[in-house]
Amino acid sequence: MKVYAAIGHFRKSKNITSVAMKTTTKKDFVQNLYGNEFVPYIVITEQTFEKLGKCDSWELFKQVKKMTTNYRIWDDVTEYLEQCFDILTDRINAEK
Repeated sequence: MKVYAAIGHFRKSKNITSVAMKTTTKKDFVQNLYGNEFVPYIVITEQTFEKLGKCDSWELFKQVKKMTTNYRIWDDVTEYLEQCFDILTDRINAEK
C-alpha cells in the first residue's frame, strides 16, 4: 500500500484543497477521487512529495509544470503548496 495525495477541488466548490489516501495503485486512487466528486489537478506520490519539500519557489513551479499540462492552474497549485505544505504533510502522515 502506498500513500497518494491530490490537490484539486470538489465538484460543487472551486476552493482548492488537498486529500491523501492509502491505496494499492495510483489508478485506484484517482478512481476513488472521481467517485467522491473530487477533481484532482495533480496527484503526488510519497517520493514526489519529498522532492517538493526540498524545492524553493521557482523549482516548485517548474515541478508543478511537469505534473500537469493545464497551464491555468500552475500558479494556484504552486501557491497552495507554498502556503499549505504543512497541511498536506499532516494528511500524508495520518495515512501512513
